[in-house]
This record gives sequence, C-alpha cells and structure tokens, in this order.
Amino acid sequence: MKIPLTRAERTDYRETSLHKDVIEFVQSLRAQTKEVLVESMGRSGEGQDMPVLVLGATSPEDARRRGKPVLLVIANIHAGEVEGKEAILMLARDMTLGPLARYPEKLCLVLVPNYNPDGNDRISKENRKLDLEKLEGQINPEGGVGTRYTGKGINLNRDYMKLEADESRHLAKLYNRWWPHITMDCHTTDGSIHAYHLTYDSANNVASCPAAPVEYVRGTMLPAISRSLEKRTGLRTFFYGNYRNQDDPASGWETYSPLPRYGSNYRGLTGCMDVLLEAYSYVSFRERTVVTIEILKEIFDYAIAHAEEVVRINDSATQPKTVGIEYGPAEDTGEIEIRAFDLESIRARRFTGTVTPFRCRWYSRFVPTKSVERPAAYLIRSDESAAIRKLRDHGIVLEPLRQEALDAEVYTVESVEKTSSPDVGNETRFETVVRATRARCRVEVRDGDLLVRTDQRLGTVAVYLLEPESDDGLVRWGYFDGSLATGREFGVCRVP
Repeated sequence: MKIPLTRAERTDYRETSLHKDVIEFVQSLRAQTKEVLVESMGRSGEGQDMPVLVLGATSPEDARRRGKPVLLVIANIHAGEVEGKEAILMLARDMTLGPLARYPEKLCLVLVPNYNPDGNDRISKENRKLDLEKLEGQINPEGGVGTRYTGKGINLNRDYMKLEADESRHLAKLYNRWWPHITMDCHTTDGSIHAYHLTYDSANNVASCPAAPVEYVRGTMLPAISRSLEKRTGLRTFFYGNYRNQDDPASGWETYSPLPRYGSNYRGLTGCMDVLLEAYSYVSFRERTVVTIEILKEIFDYAIAHAEEVVRINDSATQPKTVGIEYGPAEDTGEIEIRAFDLESIRARRFTGTVTPFRCRWYSRFVPTKSVERPAAYLIRSDESAAIRKLRDHGIVLEPLRQEALDAEVYTVESVEKTSSPDVGNETRFETVVRATRARCRVEVRDGDLLVRTDQRLGTVAVYLLEPESDDGLVRWGYFDGSLATGREFGVCRVP
C-alpha cells in the first residue's frame, strides 16, 4: 500500500496542491479503502469536478439512523488561503489509512477539500503577497497560491445570499441534503499582528438566528475547544478580530460583519452550528496547516464527547419570532484580554516578540437597526421570476396558490437608491437600497403566484431574503430591480 501524500507534504511545504493534485489524492485514497465515499458537488464555473469526501455514513439518512452528528468541513473558499485544503486531505487519509479511525466511527464527516478549484489553479507568487506595512497578505509557500475570487471573479464568501456562482449553488444543495449539525469553514486571516496561531468565530447576526445553536457555539463549545487545544498542543486561539488602532491592541478588538452574505452568518440563520477558522497569516504555511489540522481534530473530539447535546440543540432549535434584517456597527460587549506581542514589535510591524497580554474592549455584539415580526408566509407574485429562481436555489419550498383573496400586508416603495458593494468580486457591483411603507389590505391572488411559508426549515432565511428593506436580501442584490419604482407596490406581500 502506497500512502498518498499531498503536494504540500511532497514539496516540504514549498508548494500547495493544484486541483489535479486534489483529484489524484482523492482517487488514490478511494482505490485503497472502502471507508471513504466520494461524491461530486457538481462542476465549477470553468467546468472542473468538485469532489466531496464522506466518511462514517453512506447517506444523510444513514448518519441520522445511527445517531451520528454530521460535520461539514469546507476549505479553499478563498483559494489563496490554502491550509484547509491540505489539512482536509491529510485528515481524510489519516482517518481511513492511519491512526484517526475513531472519528468516522463516531461521526459522519462531509469534506469539501477545494471549494474554489478555478481560483486555486491561478497560482502566483503575487497572490496574498506579504505587505506588513499595509498588514496584508501572508507568509506564502515559495510556489505561490491561488486567487481570492473564482475563475469568474466572484467572492464565494460574499455570495451566500445572492447565489450568483455555480459553486455557491452546488454548496447550497449539498448543505440542504446533509443538513450538518456543525459546519467548519477554513480560512487564513490577515490584518492585526497578535500572538494567536488561529482565530475563530461563529455567526454574528445573533438577533436574526434561532438562538440556541449560536449561543452554544459562542458561549460553550468554542471556549472549551480553545482551552483544550492549548493544553494539548500549546497552540493559542481566540475569537476573530482586529485592533481598532493597528498600533495599539488596547484600542479595542473588533469582529467581522454580521451580514449573511458571509457563510457563518448565513448558516446561523439556518439554525445549525457553525465555526469560522482563520489561521494566522504571519506564521509559516506549515504551521498554518498544523494548527488547522489540530483545531479540526479538537472540534471532532468535542462533537464525539457531546454528541447527544449537539444533536439535541440543533434539532430542537426554534426560529425567532422577530428577525433583525438590518444592522448597525459592532457594539461594546465588555472587557477582554488579548494576547499580542510587545508594542515595540507591533508598531515596527514585526510578527515576533514577547507575548504580552493587553486589556481592551471587545466589539463583538451587533444590534439590529430594523427588525420585523415573522409572518406566517409571504406571497410572491408570479412575474418576479428572478427572485423565485433564487429562492429555489436556496432550497426554499414554494407552494402554488389558487385564485382567491387574502388578507395581507402590502409594501409600497417610497425610495430606491444604489450603493457600492465592497469585496464582492472582480467587477464593481452596486446594491439596491429600498425604503418602503407597509399597510394591511385585501389582495387578489393571481395565477402562478406562490406562497413561501416561514415555518419551513429555511424560514428565517426566507424572511431575510424577502423583506424589501433587508440589508442582504434579494432586493439588495437586484433580483427585483425590474419591478421596483417609487410609489409602486412591491412584488411580495406578507401573509399574517
């Protein structure tokens, strides 16, 4: 038996795997063990097959029949951030041909090693090139890495609501099929100089989500995993953030946006547990791969030790009666201790020095500036074909209606504006911002109109997508642009 090695291992971490290397590794693994099931997500925007490795079950039904928590691991969503890709392949090998068989014995693991294959193969030494003056980039492998965006220029981690990319639509189908209890999304950070080997986070739009899974991950699971990982390996981890003043850790530690275009926030809306992993840019490629492997193992161990609890919290999560659909800036959560380096090292942009604790305020809480009561359903007019297509891409169930009259709440558009959209992809994009008023009235159902119930599994996602004033809904991404006009009725009604 010839144990497969990743390209990173074969080159002593001077290079990262091309997509053909990923495919060859997966094929070699499948040829040597029956313990791994290889499926396909579909094809990328440029036609490359996207393999999914499944360990510990033959189907979602099999996993649930055997009482196994389902864990989804996604890597290489940004194809310059390559540690997760190598880590997943190594773990898959060691869980089938090596010493880690305990994981698939107790868990169902669904592994996506290369979510952005087209961006991955655009290897260049200039991608994510280290620029410490601007606090950008990372310590790259000598051979370079891929691009942040897909081959078609789309940022997949801003695409969870608009589902513009082929890859995003494939992942939505995969997610809805397996409905994982915990999802892990592997990234590499850049930005502030601190003393953590990896930072982590979860959904930040807590006021919009089924509460129990998010609160459990943030308050119980991640702190326990962080403590256990450091005790076992010495690797330091903490919640993701950046300093408000890059020369002063005491200025405050601030997390990322609550918009559900980000994967962790989107999955929070679904009522499932999510963990964002951000390996630290300023340690070596080898070290970033190691810390990614070790924290994934720690999460797996936690899921085994708390399997009944994890399954129960996910399966019993209730959707919120009130959904925040627009958020303000991060607010102060309280005081924390951040481990960084001494101030002289930070200000000189050195990523080594004496590990130093700093007390600061933690800006990690987001409060909605606009919320709505969840209606029983939404009525969407049949001529809103672009929006209907996107709802179906998400996996949201739509029901045909008969001709009748309904009591409903109707929106009238008061204003329509455009605003620029940052970091969505290669092309400049604009978002549509609508302000509308709502009134109760009797509406006539037309042939082809559809009903979207909010008590379905993706009901909270449907609310966020269909409210016209949502900061990340279908209006925002232009799927209603053809019918929006000041003074005109919006093409979706709320059914109380």
